[in-house]
Amino acid sequence: MLKGNNVVLIAVGDELIAGLKKEANISWLSAELMLRGQDVVAMEVIPDQEEVLVDLLDRWAGRVALIVISGGLGPTHDDRTREAVAKFLGLPLVAEKDVYDRIISRYPADLRESLERSGERQAYIPSGAQPIFNPLGSALGFSIDFKGTKIFALPGVPQEFREMARVVLDFFKKDDEVCVGLCKVVGWPEIKLKDHIANIIREFPANVMFLPEPNIVTVAIKGPKHIVATLQGKLMKLMKGDILPENASSLEDAVVKLASKLNISLAFAESCTGGMVGESVTRIPGASSVFAGSAVCYSNEAKEAVLGVPREVIEQFGAVSEECAVAMARGAANIFKANCSASVTGIAGPSGGSERKPVGTVCFAVTCFQRCKSWTRRLQGDRETIRLWSNNIALEAVWRELKDLAEKSGRNEGSN
Repeated sequence: MLKGNNVVLIAVGDELIAGLKKEANISWLSAELMLRGQDVVAMEVIPDQEEVLVDLLDRWAGRVALIVISGGLGPTHDDRTREAVAKFLGLPLVAEKDVYDRIISRYPADLRESLERSGERQAYIPSGAQPIFNPLGSALGFSIDFKGTKIFALPGVPQEFREMARVVLDFFKKDDEVCVGLCKVVGWPEIKLKDHIANIIREFPANVMFLPEPNIVTVAIKGPKHIVATLQGKLMKLMKGDILPENASSLEDAVVKLASKLNISLAFAESCTGGMVGESVTRIPGASSVFAGSAVCYSNEAKEAVLGVPREVIEQFGAVSEECAVAMARGAANIFKANCSASVTGIAGPSGGSERKPVGTVCFAVTCFQRCKSWTRRLQGDRETIRLWSNNIALEAVWRELKDLAEKSGRNEGSN
């Protein structure tokens, strides 16, 4: 039965199946369609094989309102989407020379000969299909109706896909009554957060999703605006100071915005994160107004020479110790003339651990004016996971210090 507002999205590509490239096109389109009241019932990632796509079309065409296919429209031998759709429909492929010539005309003369040869494949679409002009690349898209299902086939190059997907999105208006609210909760494990807010979630007929990442869980709420707003309000009240403000897209964004509001300069000293903390902050527009610098000091000698960590601290307590972390944070604040600083030093693995300090042992320190705190975490996961956790734990510490300063000064985080 299905049909209605139901949608199936298909990404085609051997490189996606092999893990050589991450799928992003249909994930992006799914979110856009959701805001327009459409229900994505399946997202499929398949190889460049005609029979696999034909089988999928046979399963869904005529049962859902919309099918969108990403990829497989290029000029090479493994681009088989147009052939597969034509085979499923029992239609021949025909050339859309006029539209393809418009595409070729955009390119410089030295490329046109190659594009004309590519037209032997890229200019062809199933008979009766409507061509979709590609303003950024050379592959034609197309759309065709089959038993009440609108089928769209679009190139898989992300910039081309998103631009041409506007043709799909133009079919639907955004549903003003449906929205998605995000609450980014910092410092809570997903399993504890789920139990902590269970009673609130049960009160509302909304679609609630938990999206965990290192040290942050995003609670995504989909539903009518008034229900989403009420649920967000209850979560904000229950979680108090653990939710990022609505104007912050990430933890580093919240740090930059709050430091800017307070006119506070920031610095970092990093060992196992290798500059990750500083890099994450500099992704945020406006970071230059608050971020002074980050010292990446991996070796003991660098910790001594650059940050001024006393040799006796390293000899007595080790480079992975709270004592060393405190000296690193103070050194960063000193050399960068920063009001607040944070440091990270640890064992990300896979080797280097010991019985007393196993892999995943990470020491942190944060200084803010005259205050200094240090602590140690035992983190789980592979090397990259431990580094990501360390990055977000350091940022959380700075964010909470800045929040405390804002509260004491009477300048709340969300105020102007």
